[in-house]
Amino acid sequence: MSYTNLPNSTKLNQFIAKYKLSDRINNGKIIFSNINKITWKYKLSPTTSNIQKTPVVEEIHIFEIELKSKEIPKKAIVEIDKLIHYPLLYRFTYEDDFCYGISLLSEKQYFFSQWGEDIEFDFSAFNLEQVYENIVKKFLKNVDSSKNLTLNIELNNRILVLQKDINSLTNKIKKEKQFKKQLELSRLLKPKEKELEDLTSTGLHSK
Repeated sequence: MSYTNLPNSTKLNQFIAKYKLSDRINNGKIIFSNINKITWKYKLSPTTSNIQKTPVVEEIHIFEIELKSKEIPKKAIVEIDKLIHYPLLYRFTYEDDFCYGISLLSEKQYFFSQWGEDIEFDFSAFNLEQVYENIVKKFLKNVDSSKNLTLNIELNNRILVLQKDINSLTNKIKKEKQFKKQLELSRLLKPKEKELEDLTSTGLHSK
């Protein structure tokens, strides 16, 4: 695990009964049906880690969720986030595989790693807000060190949109039989490819 460098004082290892969570929400049994076990692994706070809090981030918690199948229970973690009210780093496990997830504080957006992708998180910083930002950056496609977290997230989202558009246009060009329409689609594709190249060449890869 990439967070074994955390001090013993941050360890909780508390089992959370799934039914206590699912019973509190509508369709809870369905939403939590793919979860075998939830463990509250770590709590980072000024009292457990000697890292200062900020008005934005007072604590950070790490949950480990054992799954019944290799499908992230996104609706379940949305409900867990509503109950905890602090930033949550998730480690999902299925048999011998694993992946990570994190939610943004200000937006309804989640980032997930690839299955089997080990990430070395950096939990050493002046305050917990910086720790949280360092965690989020590990999930971004590209990180520009000259930009703050908000701008890096905007950069990441723009890259994802461009990649989706490029894939869609490329598939349309391959399927299109009329040469004239192929040219029209190519004219739409080229500026998107150029923008993606410019964006990815300015950022430093975060992995």
